Amino acid sequence: MLIAASGFWMTGTAHAIESEQAFIEQYHQDAQVYQIPGDQMLSDERLGDMFRAQARSMTICRGDFIPSGYVITRTTVDFNCGSWQHSDNAYILSLAPKDGSTFKTCAGYHSRVYDGFVIIANIYNAACNFGSGISVNGSTQVYADKYRSSFTVCANSPIPSNYSVGRHIYEPSCRVGSGINKNAYVITRQ
Repeated sequence: MLIAASGFWMTGTAHAIESEQAFIEQYHQDAQVYQIPGDQMLSDERLGDMFRAQARSMTICRGDFIPSGYVITRTTVDFNCGSWQHSDNAYILSLAPKDGSTFKTCAGYHSRVYDGFVIIANIYNAACNFGSGISVNGSTQVYADKYRSSFTVCANSPIPSNYSVGRHIYEPSCRVGSGINKNAYVITRQ
């Protein structure tokens, strides 16, 4: 099954959790671990919609806590999300592929949203209405597990718990930090 996300095609994958109730319970457990305030949590009804949608895109308000496995693939305006004057007051989420393929995401919430994924390039993504002009407002990511044992990742990439950080290097696709010195590093599966 193919889904459209951020103007490109990616393969949808079934969520690892098999029952809707287990999906909702996992969300509540994650929210407790990360100490998410109640007003940033999605309702059980909305979570049920997300579970049933599986690989389809979902729209949530900016600032809502995002379920594990979903990533921000574009920004949008949602008149139910309060400050609608802002052109990026809502996010469109997609279920991230875990088959080793790369996918484009919007900037923001990297350490929480992209658990198990690493940033391999910083890019301008027209689907992400962040920043001004054509500034770096997105990233290209890949699922770390079950793909390859070693990655070159950008300096702002979250590191999965089963990887260790190796040498620091310069990588042209990683537009992070000031200057061009050692803006990336190699991570290796333990």
